[in-house]
Amino acid sequence: MQTLTDVTVADFTQLMAGGWSTQKLGDMGADVIKIERPTGDVQREMSYRGTLLDGTGIGYLTMNRNKRSVALDLKTEEGHRAATKIVEEADVLVHNYRPGVMSRLGLSYDDVTERNPEIIYVEISGYGSSGPYADRPGQDLIYQAMTGLTSYTGRAGEPPTPAGTVVVDEHTATLAAMHTLQALYHKERTGEGQKVETNLLNAAVDLQCNELTYAMNVGEDLDRGEKTHGHPYLYPPYGIYETDDGHVAIGMAPLETIADTFDLDGLTGYDGQRELFERRDEIHDTIESYTETRPTDEVVDELVDADVQASAVRYPTEVASNPQVQHNDMILELDHPEGGTFETTGVPVEMSGSEPAAARSPPGLGEDTRDVLGELGYSDDEIDRIAADEAIGVDDASGE
Repeated sequence: MQTLTDVTVADFTQLMAGGWSTQKLGDMGADVIKIERPTGDVQREMSYRGTLLDGTGIGYLTMNRNKRSVALDLKTEEGHRAATKIVEEADVLVHNYRPGVMSRLGLSYDDVTERNPEIIYVEISGYGSSGPYADRPGQDLIYQAMTGLTSYTGRAGEPPTPAGTVVVDEHTATLAAMHTLQALYHKERTGEGQKVETNLLNAAVDLQCNELTYAMNVGEDLDRGEKTHGHPYLYPPYGIYETDDGHVAIGMAPLETIADTFDLDGLTGYDGQRELFERRDEIHDTIESYTETRPTDEVVDELVDADVQASAVRYPTEVASNPQVQHNDMILELDHPEGGTFETTGVPVEMSGSEPAAARSPPGLGEDTRDVLGELGYSDDEIDRIAADEAIGVDDASGE
């Protein structure tokens, strides 16, 4: 049994920070009603590297499973009325519009709670709903730069380097979903709804709990080494090393274990963790003098046999064939809204009594408009009439 089967989410989100959070709720069983403009979520047409997947943006496919799509023009009277009816019946509303947009649409927290006082109203913004930066635009890269993350990623002498994925968006989405669950639990105990606010700036700071705590208390910025170390304040062997045919990642381990495994005399005699850190580039070169002469798989096998954390450095196209990833069911095949199928990432958590699941593929634009409005009391004739006025979008033969 999925936990949130009795929860309805009015989803006014787009892009990852919002869309990924509501998909997580859908994976837990919530009825997520995705409210899109008649032209669709911007991600439906947003390419990655100039590429769409069978005419649909990969980002849309990634974060919109387990949702129903209702296409509404919120600037029309009928479209706004339909959205209001959805919100009146919802347990949760989630949006990630910039501050002020929902107020202009008549869907602010105060507006909504007049009609649905027990709703959980989740607001995701860039910097927060108030403060000196509240009206600034922003994206993942901006928050990485603003909070120092780019300054200690990469090698010394190179420009500040962003993470290879949108870590701030991803963390924000997880925080929003997690604290929505907290609010639902609070409501279960007290009957009270509430407003939940999170933002990407807060998420970027939260993501760097170790690094910022170090900097604030020690008073030092995190300088980067010359080599591909795994982190700016950890010492070898933690890092990436060249092999004869690729690269290997080596985790934290006693340097004596690495010396014994690779038969390297030059890895002995260091006096404590401070010296290991200060001489990290030199130690990296010593380890690499061995790894660069051996095939990657051979190096990994030697390390794993010595109970050292290690892996070949793989590329995204190789991940789906990883036997443990396959065993964990982390690759799913879902129906594409335009026909055919596509592969995407799975649900990353197993639970013995309330298993999350990818039960529904990403919907086509307006695929569920007729069903959802019918559940709200609209007749077929009324739906046809307002569809003809372009206040709503429907994706079925009878409504086109």
